[in-house]
Amino acid sequence: MRILVCSLEAPLPPPNGLRLQVAALVRELRNSHSVHVLAFRMPDQAGTPDPDDMRLIPRKASVRPWWDATAGLPPGTADALLRLRKPLREELGRFDPEVVHVTSGRLALLAAQLADRPAVLAALDAWHLNVAAESDVAVGADRLMRRVEGALVRRFERQRYGRFDRVVVVTEADRRALLEVNPNLRIEVIPNGVDADAFDWDGTQRDRHLILFTGVMSYAPNVTAAEFLARRILPRVGEAFSSVRLVLVGRGPSSSIRALGALPGVEVVGEVPDMRPWLSRAGVYVCPMLTGTGMKNKLLEAMANGLACVATPLAVQGLAVTHGQDILMGSTEEELARHVIRLIQEPVLADRIGVAGRAYVRSRHTWTSMAARYEQIYRQLASGPELP
Repeated sequence: MRILVCSLEAPLPPPNGLRLQVAALVRELRNSHSVHVLAFRMPDQAGTPDPDDMRLIPRKASVRPWWDATAGLPPGTADALLRLRKPLREELGRFDPEVVHVTSGRLALLAAQLADRPAVLAALDAWHLNVAAESDVAVGADRLMRRVEGALVRRFERQRYGRFDRVVVVTEADRRALLEVNPNLRIEVIPNGVDADAFDWDGTQRDRHLILFTGVMSYAPNVTAAEFLARRILPRVGEAFSSVRLVLVGRGPSSSIRALGALPGVEVVGEVPDMRPWLSRAGVYVCPMLTGTGMKNKLLEAMANGLACVATPLAVQGLAVTHGQDILMGSTEEELARHVIRLIQEPVLADRIGVAGRAYVRSRHTWTSMAARYEQIYRQLASGPELP
């Protein structure tokens, strides 16, 4: 099968959730299919050589032209269409794909270019929920702008997503949120995967008093989670263990994240070339997400490493984990701190939770199984229109 993948970001380093997902999908699909990739090369990917098998379009950082709003569109969506329209038309003519895979929802305007070709929109999450999370941490005029953007995004999801034969998200919660916007969407839930072998523990001696949180540290839900962890949870843990340390690792730390480094016991590392050594050193991974949506790749990576994890219910959406077996879950700062303290006090429990978490990820969240689910959708669509 000939599959054209159109992506908002090139599947190249440095990694984030979207790039990981697209790179893994393309890699798996190429085992059995002919795959072309058309994507934006983001500014932080400028140092990576152009792969021969991808057509990359340079894009500036933080493209949010508010003139889109005059057309009732979220910022940046019309700009993306204008930049991709010609290369997409050329790829459709030269490659003649049997199926077009578009990711993420911000590229939904491309549907107008696809005519009657079978097309899948990998929205991955409910975009409007992420904009709402940004609005919650914004102040002043920026908060007003985010609220306007949120209304535009909901309208965009309602009107544009339905032009695709299928919409794919990674959790049932995202599916429900999009169906509230447009009940007629044909939505499939396909969870993310993780390269469990790559993230496996490297044998480093774990520092039981080292608490770790990772992610893109300019992403609003991560900022909220890191502040909650550093200001509310860590002090409670510190009452039991004065030597406990929290390390925040991830690229693009915002000013509020950098300010956390002034707190006792908090270290802000920023971007690192490889997250795996930090995962293997840590004693506990805490993922206290309070806002946002989608599946947390960072949590899957920590579990794949065999690192004992503590998380909020929001952080584990899309995962079929069991509290007390694969992970420890809590909703309040008191519950989360108590779980962290217990894992530090009981190394045997921490090891057991880590082993079970690793086994869960290996059995339920492989990139191969994710790609197989997409292949099934592609074949259904390429076989022709379904009977009513």
